[in-house]
Amino acid sequence: MIDRILVIKGEPDLRRELTSALSEAGFAVADARDYPEALASIDKFKPDLAIVDEVLPGGDGIDACRELHNAFSIPVIVLGKDSEAWPRAVEAGADYYFTYKPSHLELVARVKAILRRYKTYSREAKQ
Repeated sequence: MIDRILVIKGEPDLRRELTSALSEAGFAVADARDYPEALASIDKFKPDLAIVDEVLPGGDGIDACRELHNAFSIPVIVLGKDSEAWPRAVEAGADYYFTYKPSHLELVARVKAILRRYKTYSREAKQ
């Protein structure tokens, strides 16, 4: 089964770049420019992991992270401007915090590691 990644990023060029890198790595990817747009597609797409920009058009990515983590029980990676915001992201349930523009190799490796760990914990919880 192919893992599904939801990318929520306001800036179109960076959103396309992230989406392309993850698609090339073999993931099914959906994208949204803001949290309301993401919510409109989440039930249909059913992501295994979300990547959320800390600053979204018309909203706060940290709040979106908290809601995604709590409401949908999926791991979340937050993309932020600087390392000062990472404590807020972690408190909101982020599984990882990148400062903007991680390398494609680093992003894909981190996504795979988080998904592997999440699936292991999910299986153990069901037993």
